[in-house]
Amino acid sequence: MQFNSGRPVHAEAMAHRALAKIPTSFRRNKALATAQLALAQLHQGEAEQATLTASNVFAIMDGDPLPGRMRTLIGDFHRGLFVRASSTAYARDWADRMRTEWSRA
Repeated sequence: MQFNSGRPVHAEAMAHRALAKIPTSFRRNKALATAQLALAQLHQGEAEQATLTASNVFAIMDGDPLPGRMRTLIGDFHRGLFVRASSTAYARDWADRMRTEWSRA
């Protein structure tokens, strides 16, 4: 997927398409595509929506540790969010959630 291709609108469309086709039982794949969707939304300037989307990664993984590639994407999202919207309430809420989820790993 081209979530970091410089074409965030295209990346978002591809992520939505992938999510529609991934069976629910493939949790890791669904969570990975969700993380990619969040990054695409963030790169389009939709930081609040992207934060909601990124939070779904943790819900999909249901307490299981995030695999390496997914941890990298979530870390990229986290850094990008704080570059774009560090003073917002949703970014602070995200940081709290991130600390809680990361400590489980």
